[in-house]
Amino acid sequence: MTGETVHFVSKPKYTAVRRDKVVRLRYALFDDGSNRTLEYRDDLYYLHGGYGGAFPKVEAALEGLEVGMKAELTLDPGEAFGAWEPDLVLSVPAAELPPEGRRVGVEVDGEAPDGHVVKFRVTGVEGETLTLDGNHPYAGLRLRFHLEVLDIRDATPRELELGHAVRDPAALEAEGGDTE
Repeated sequence: MTGETVHFVSKPKYTAVRRDKVVRLRYALFDDGSNRTLEYRDDLYYLHGGYGGAFPKVEAALEGLEVGMKAELTLDPGEAFGAWEPDLVLSVPAAELPPEGRRVGVEVDGEAPDGHVVKFRVTGVEGETLTLDGNHPYAGLRLRFHLEVLDIRDATPRELELGHAVRDPAALEAEGGDTE
């Protein structure tokens, strides 16, 4: 030993979920009524802290968790995608849509009865009449989430500016663009 003093700061590899952290999750989403699996992902990235990337109740359940920790919670329709609204189901003449928009499952932009723009899904084709549904596919459902924190990192300045996380922040910073 030379008698020199070396100073270092030990930073933990991971930290807890909190504001301005990018969190990578594994999640499964179920219809709580039927127990049907609606979604499963093991690579969801979101910016934590009220940026709109997760429902407030989901963010509250994740707050303070560390990598490897899990949470399970249930959201009522009003805490998730809202109630199913019959006014958002419309019957329209097929001629109002281009031919490529006349198939079940196609999404089209349209105007809701109250005048705001809504993404409608074609849910039925009967002769020359289409049924369009402007409700979110999970509207009216009580949803159960199973969540696991896979990774946590500091958000980049660009992610904070954009208000959402990206998978490859280095590429985003290099391009100055908006990638997912």
